[in-house]
Amino acid sequence: MEITLRYIDRQELPGFRQYLLPDTATAVEWEDTDVLAIGAVSGSHSVGAAAAVPDGANGAELTDLFVDEAARGNGIGGVLLQEVMDILAEVGIETLSADYTLKGEELAAMDALLRSAGFTAPALRSRTFMAQSRDYTDHGILGAAFTPSWRTPKDVRAFSELTEEQLTELTAAEDIPEMLSWGLLRGQAEPELSVALVLNGRVAAYLLCEESRDGGFVLLSAVSRQDAPATAFTSLLTDLLNRCFYRRGGHFPFYFSAINEHTERLARGLMRGKCVEYEEHVCFARLSVPEGTEDSAEDGRED
Repeated sequence: MEITLRYIDRQELPGFRQYLLPDTATAVEWEDTDVLAIGAVSGSHSVGAAAAVPDGANGAELTDLFVDEAARGNGIGGVLLQEVMDILAEVGIETLSADYTLKGEELAAMDALLRSAGFTAPALRSRTFMAQSRDYTDHGILGAAFTPSWRTPKDVRAFSELTEEQLTELTAAEDIPEMLSWGLLRGQAEPELSVALVLNGRVAAYLLCEESRDGGFVLLSAVSRQDAPATAFTSLLTDLLNRCFYRRGGHFPFYFSAINEHTERLARGLMRGKCVEYEEHVCFARLSVPEGTEDSAEDGRED
């Protein structure tokens, strides 16, 4: 299959939007010069796209790499990836990282493609599980979330209802892992969906949640502190699902990562095997910067 490559700018965007993440498409539409987006065309049809953004002084992140299902198996992904790597190297970028969450054959194909392009062996960062809420309407515990009779437990509060003192205490708490903390995730979490169990004026447990790009929801964090009861996770999860159900006006996909072993065990037990498992892999490549380009880039930064 013969293909041609194009820079994707605002004018070209309509033909390639379906192959780009919403954030990437928005950046291209707003003419963000930090975004490098390349599209592949076969004949008169677009067949895929790749994109990268700066990630540090001399690094970049591969944010998008997608080939139309009908055109796969023709090496298009490799051509797109190599073009992105070559352009980045020409402007002095030294490393390109990749962080992607896929499953099954798609995951294996992405791993193989990146390794063939010179990336390090992909490493597992986390496992992610996706469940459809409609599969849990008859669940003995979670099913209550999808009924008009559900009432938020008296000690459960949305994060939008917490006091400044309670939020400050969470941000500074030494017993909460930083990767799960409100201080780190407050920019992503939806305060109206995220929920906390408040006992004696103090947050004993919480779940942080955000909307996903496909109209679903993502569980970002699950924390149970020393004084939290054993039922805290299930109580909070049921209330969170109820809030998501009414936010969406119907059923939705729900994602959660293996935030820690305890949470994963609880979630697997509650989901009863009715979930799809994804893996998040990370890797990086060192780019072949043309001789003299690095010095030029440094001179430009000094100006």
